[in-house]
Amino acid sequence: MAQAASKTCQLCMSAAGSQYCLDCEEYYCENCKLLHNRQKLSRTHQFKKASDLIPEATCKCNEHTEELTLICNTCGLLVCTSCVTGKHNGHSFSKLSEAIAQLRRKNETRLKSRRKEANERKKNIEQSLVWFDNAVESVTKTLTDESTMNKRMVDTFVAKMIALVEKQSEKENV
Repeated sequence: MAQAASKTCQLCMSAAGSQYCLDCEEYYCENCKLLHNRQKLSRTHQFKKASDLIPEATCKCNEHTEELTLICNTCGLLVCTSCVTGKHNGHSFSKLSEAIAQLRRKNETRLKSRRKEANERKKNIEQSLVWFDNAVESVTKTLTDESTMNKRMVDTFVAKMIALVEKQSEKENV
């Protein structure tokens, strides 16, 4: 049986969309899920396995329990071979495989475009993450350097105070 929905990753458009974000209502592959979880706005989002969410589709005629192999061009419905001589008598038909092939070509074109777009987004996200990590590293280094400088200043001040107290004590002991 065919799947009712696609499990394509919304970011990179790979066919490995094995995780579903319940908050965004989108599919992600494992790598894009990790990127999604690193983002501030989406780090609390909940995920489920995509296979748990996609029900199996039925491809049988409700009336005749035959497989739906034709498309009624007049009505635009999927039909079985028994429907051709019944309700749809006199209508024109095309094989489901022909219609699927046309839809497939159309979808492949759209998919290529979306995949390119998603790869560009992914590249931008990865560059942003590198920039962010570098900025965090820079801030951490600055804080560490300032902390070290403040410690030296405090140590110098304490040493001077101790020396002053000791000098004062020597004067009073004399």
